[in-house]
Amino acid sequence: MIRNTLNTIGINKTICILLAAVLAAGTVQSQDRDHIYDRDKYDSIAAKYKNEHAVYTNITEQLVIKEVNGKLKANSYITLEKLFISNLSLNNENMDYFYYSDFHKLGEVSGTKYMPEGNSYKKVASNDFAVVRPRTYVFYDDNRAQVVLYSGLQKNAVTETKYTLEHTDLNMLEPFLFQDIAENLPIASATYEVIAPKYVDMKFILKGENTGWISQTKEDKFGNVVYRFTATDVPAPRKFSNVPGWRYIIPHVVPLITSYKFPDAPKAVQMLENTDGLYKNNYRFVRNVNIKVSQELTSLVNDITKNDHYAKDKAAHIYQWVQENIHYIAFEKGLEGFVPREADTVLKRKYGDCKDMSSILVAMCHVAGLDANFATVGTNTIPYDHEEIPSPMLYNHMLCALKMGDNWTFMDATDPTLLFGENREDIQGKQALIYLNAKDYKIVTLPIEEAAHNSTYDSTVINLMGYKVVGSSTTHYKGHEAGDLNRWFMNNKVKEDKDKMVRKLTKRGSNKYSMDNYSLMTVEGMPTELSINTKFTLMNYGMQVGKDYYVNMNLNRHFENNLITEPDRKVACYLDYKQKTKEVVVMDVPEGYHVTYIPKNVQGGKDGLWKYSITYTTDTSNLKYVKRITLNKEYELDTLRIGQRQFAENNKMIDDLKKYYKESVVMSKKK
Repeated sequence: MIRNTLNTIGINKTICILLAAVLAAGTVQSQDRDHIYDRDKYDSIAAKYKNEHAVYTNITEQLVIKEVNGKLKANSYITLEKLFISNLSLNNENMDYFYYSDFHKLGEVSGTKYMPEGNSYKKVASNDFAVVRPRTYVFYDDNRAQVVLYSGLQKNAVTETKYTLEHTDLNMLEPFLFQDIAENLPIASATYEVIAPKYVDMKFILKGENTGWISQTKEDKFGNVVYRFTATDVPAPRKFSNVPGWRYIIPHVVPLITSYKFPDAPKAVQMLENTDGLYKNNYRFVRNVNIKVSQELTSLVNDITKNDHYAKDKAAHIYQWVQENIHYIAFEKGLEGFVPREADTVLKRKYGDCKDMSSILVAMCHVAGLDANFATVGTNTIPYDHEEIPSPMLYNHMLCALKMGDNWTFMDATDPTLLFGENREDIQGKQALIYLNAKDYKIVTLPIEEAAHNSTYDSTVINLMGYKVVGSSTTHYKGHEAGDLNRWFMNNKVKEDKDKMVRKLTKRGSNKYSMDNYSLMTVEGMPTELSINTKFTLMNYGMQVGKDYYVNMNLNRHFENNLITEPDRKVACYLDYKQKTKEVVVMDVPEGYHVTYIPKNVQGGKDGLWKYSITYTTDTSNLKYVKRITLNKEYELDTLRIGQRQFAENNKMIDDLKKYYKESVVMSKKK
C-alpha cells in the first residue's frame, strides 16, 4: 500500500481540489453503459458500515518480481476501491492520492466511478488528475503525490483507482500498510500479494500493533512462489498522543529480497539477508565521496585549527565552523537522498542537507588528521533495528562519527544549537551504522542523556495584596528544551508572537495570570541555555473565608496533565528526553496575619519512571511567628517510554500528586 508510506501530515484537500480543477480543465468523462458489479454486495457492505461516511471495500497490491533481460525487476499493481455511504462523503472523501518517486516510478493510472442505476451500476471513466508535492518543507525532493479526483458522485457510488509502480531499486521495496492513514477510513478487505520466482529468496517482517489481524499463506504456482497477506474488517486507525510515527501503530508488512540466483548463474546474488548485505548496499553511496579535496578546504581547516593541540579541540572548532557557515537545506532526489555531495561542493554552495554537512565534516576532520567516518541513523520515527530489518529504510539521517581513543562522538551540524558532543533527542538510544571501509563497519547505540542534562529551574516570589497576587519569576532552561526555544525565538521576529510564547511558557497560578513585562537572556556561546524573567499579576487568586486566608502556592503543577487515559491503548507512551525540574516559590506572610496550617511534605514516584518531592520550609518553626514560607518542588523524569503495563501505575502517581496540588497554606487574622 505504497500510497501511505510517506511520513507526511497529508494533503490539504482544498488545495488538491483546486489543483485538480486547474490541471484537469476540459476533463473528458466517457460513459460505458455496461452494468457491472453486484449491487447487493455493496448494499450489504454499506449496511455493515452504516455508521461510517465511506469505506475502502478493497485495497490490493500485487508486487510482481521477475527476470527481464538478465536483471531482476519489480512492479506493483495497486487497486483502491471505495464505497460512498453518506452524502457527506461525496465531497469529503471524493479523492484518492498516492505517492511515487524516482525509486517508485509511476506508470499507468486510471480512475473509474460506478454510479448506482437501478439494481446495478453505470461505469464512468474519470480523468481528473493532479500532481502535488506532499513535502513542501523540503527544499527539493522527488516525492510526488498523484491525486485522482471524483466529481459528481452520489450516495452508494463506488470508485476504483488503479495504478502501477516500477521499483527501480529492489533494496528499497516499500512496506504494505493494513490501515488507511491517508483518510482514516475502515477497510473491508486488504490484500498484499507478492509473486516471485522460486530462485528469489524473500523475508517478510510484520510490524506495528494488531498484526494478528493479518493472515499469511504461501503457494507454489507455475514456477513462482506466491506470498499472500490478507486482513478483513480492518477499522480506521486510531490516533494516540506521544507516539513518534505510524510505524509504531499501523500493522504493516516489510518485504525484503535476501538473495537470488538465476538458473544459469554460477552463484547467488546476496542482498538484504543481514546487516552485512545491508552494509554492502549502503557503502556504494559513500565509497567515492571526497577522494580528493581542494587546497581551499585544506587551507580553511589549517586556519581553523592552527592553535589547537588536541584532537577534541580541533574537532570542536571544525564542528562550530560548519554549524555557523553551512546552512541546512533538505534536498532529496533519487540516489541524491542517499549519496553525500562532495565537500568542496558544499563549501562553495554554503548549504546542504544532513549528508552534505556530514560530508564536509568528515573531509575537514581528515585534513586535520582526525579519524572520522560517515554514519547513518534512523530517528525515533523508525522503530526498527539492524538485526530485525536490515533495510535502507532503517535510516533517515546522516552524521559524522569521530573516534577519539576508544570512544565515538557524533557530530550533527544540522542543528545550530547543538553543542559539540551532544546528540539530538530524536536519535538518542538509536543504532548508528558507521562506515569504516569497504568491508568493515560498526554499529554503535547512541547514548541516552541523563535527566540532569535537560533541566528547568523556576523561581517565583509572590506578595499578597488582598485578592491580588503580585510576583516575579525567573525560569532557566538548559538542554534540549532551551535549544528548541532558542531556535524558535531566532526564527520568529514578530513581537506579538514572542509575547504569546513567553506568556504560554511563564503562565502560572490560574487563567487570571497577567504578564506585566518580561526579558529574555541567553548565555554567550551556550545555545542550549535560556532564561526568561517576568513580572506578573494574579487577580482573585487568594481566597478569604471569614478570618481565614487560603493561598495555594502550587503555581505550577507538573505532570498533572500526563494521565494516559485513551481507551484500549496498547502502544507505549513515548517521551522526548529525560529531564529534571526544580521549582521554588517564596511567599511573605502579609501584615496582620499568622500561619495556621502548612501542607505536609511528601515525596513519591518510582525509580526508572518519574519521581517528585514537595517540601515546605519556614523561617521559624513556630507557625505563629512565621514571616516567610518557601515551597520547594523537584521532579525527575527518568524514562523515554511508559509501557502499557505501567499506565495504571503512572496514572495513580498523578492522581496522588494532584491531591497534594490542592493543598493550600492557611493564614488567619491576628486578634
